[in-house]
Amino acid sequence: MKIKAIFMDMDGTLLRSDHTLSDKLKEKLIELDKNGIKIFISTGRMYAATLPYLKQLGITTPVITYNGGKIVDPSTSETLYENPVTAETVKRVIEVSRETGIHLNLYSDDKLYVENETSEGKAYAEKTGLKYITVNFNEFIGKTSTKALFLGENEKLLKLKEELEKELPQSIFVFSQPTYLEVLNRDVSKGKAVKELMDKYGFSEDEVMTFGDQWNDLDMLKFVKYGYLMGNASEELKKEFPENRITLSNDDEGIYHIIKDIL
Repeated sequence: MKIKAIFMDMDGTLLRSDHTLSDKLKEKLIELDKNGIKIFISTGRMYAATLPYLKQLGITTPVITYNGGKIVDPSTSETLYENPVTAETVKRVIEVSRETGIHLNLYSDDKLYVENETSEGKAYAEKTGLKYITVNFNEFIGKTSTKALFLGENEKLLKLKEELEKELPQSIFVFSQPTYLEVLNRDVSKGKAVKELMDKYGFSEDEVMTFGDQWNDLDMLKFVKYGYLMGNASEELKKEFPENRITLSNDDEGIYHIIKDIL
């Protein structure tokens, strides 16, 4: 096995439950990077919310953000790729949020926008370390959004996902947490973004490791030979993987457990 690159989701994967990096994992990733193995972040977060961790790890490789909706070069902050949610979808999700009272985040120019201050929105901002901008979402009518994100109870979001998938075929709907329903352009996914960067660097599927813990990581994990699901993933998602592709949890050094013997 000759690994040349590692792609990692952040929340529930690279980060522990308290949103910190373990020293052991950080030191190993830095060691691998110094020895020529490329380290990549692949997250649903916006770019600004990844920066503190990129700095801790010294990562200079392109970063997959917004679940593949945007790829950014951290050495220049230049956007290398972006494929936003269509204006038609943005208009409809705004209507749905207003009709149902389910909290909605919209994103433009790597800034987070909300229409109403809610407990869900405040908790999300606290978790990501970001400030949101409160606006009347009429300002987004006719515009795109890098992604959209509904925050709410899992049961409500499951029902909403089923309804919107029928209504908005130009978009896809995927869970990044049980209470986070991501709305993306139908041509966007973490797997497609990983493939884009693998092609750019010339990596083959048997030279790459990927790590994730949620349904939005599934295609990224399945695309390469060495895709590992975290032990803290749902039992339903674990059914998609053989036992030797399920590692320990994010709080039990799940990534380190797999990569510790590389080099």
